[in-house]
Amino acid sequence: MNYNQPEETDKIYEKLVKDGFEDIISVDNGSNLMPLAKSANFILPKNIKAVGQTKMALLYAMDYFPADYYWIINTSSELLEEINYKKRLNKSLDNIKKKNIKIGILSPALISNETIKHQIYKEKPKYNYSLCCWCECIAPLISHELIEKTRINRTGYFEPRAQRGWVTTHELGYEAAQNEMWWILDHKLPVKWNRNLGYKKNIGGESLIRYRAEAAAEMKSILSDKYGKYWRIKLYLNFIKKTKQKKFPYKVIPYDPFGVWKMFFTRFYGEKAVKNLAYYCIF
Repeated sequence: MNYNQPEETDKIYEKLVKDGFEDIISVDNGSNLMPLAKSANFILPKNIKAVGQTKMALLYAMDYFPADYYWIINTSSELLEEINYKKRLNKSLDNIKKKNIKIGILSPALISNETIKHQIYKEKPKYNYSLCCWCECIAPLISHELIEKTRINRTGYFEPRAQRGWVTTHELGYEAAQNEMWWILDHKLPVKWNRNLGYKKNIGGESLIRYRAEAAAEMKSILSDKYGKYWRIKLYLNFIKKTKQKKFPYKVIPYDPFGVWKMFFTRFYGEKAVKNLAYYCIF
């Protein structure tokens, strides 16, 4: 998934070819600011934001070249030369399936100081895999079956109002739990994450400050409309309920470190309470 980053796109494409991937869709999200990537083979005439370009690529792939899984990579992702990702992903899929776990999403651990705590890559992790409420949607491998559910339900990448991607993360987590197609984090599979790379290079089409403000407002508006004002709590408790009904061979990570607690305190103590960090200590 590319917008104004042809060099990064071609680097990822070449790495995928080197690792043995064959059916590669290289999306160019319409722009006249930068030339096309050499690898571009799915060219959009206008910028339709991150969710739009992903949805268009998925529709094309699902309807005409269906696969069991789709690996969605954007140009903030950096693949490591020393890893053959095709072999490594297949190995993880086989290992997890042997445990009779239905995989909805498989996420890599991220080499980044800007990711959520449980997704930070460590050379010697305590666990090989964890089952998560959600992870950052950076290079996720997503099953056709789960994507089809979101398409039918108009959620995730198929939520028509979503543009910037923050909505997608939470709805994918919700649909995964609802349909018992679990979100698995592979702690030993690293991908480097250069967060918001295009915005930091001033080629993202808008400022980083505006992007984050618009993405947060979009997320709050859409998810509040669909799941209620306390949507974080609802999605969080749904994950707890679904995972408590089963026993898993992996560590279950149910938490949204800040958002859920903020909503709890806002609901019971008001907006001012959440500004006082002492309120969080009881947890």
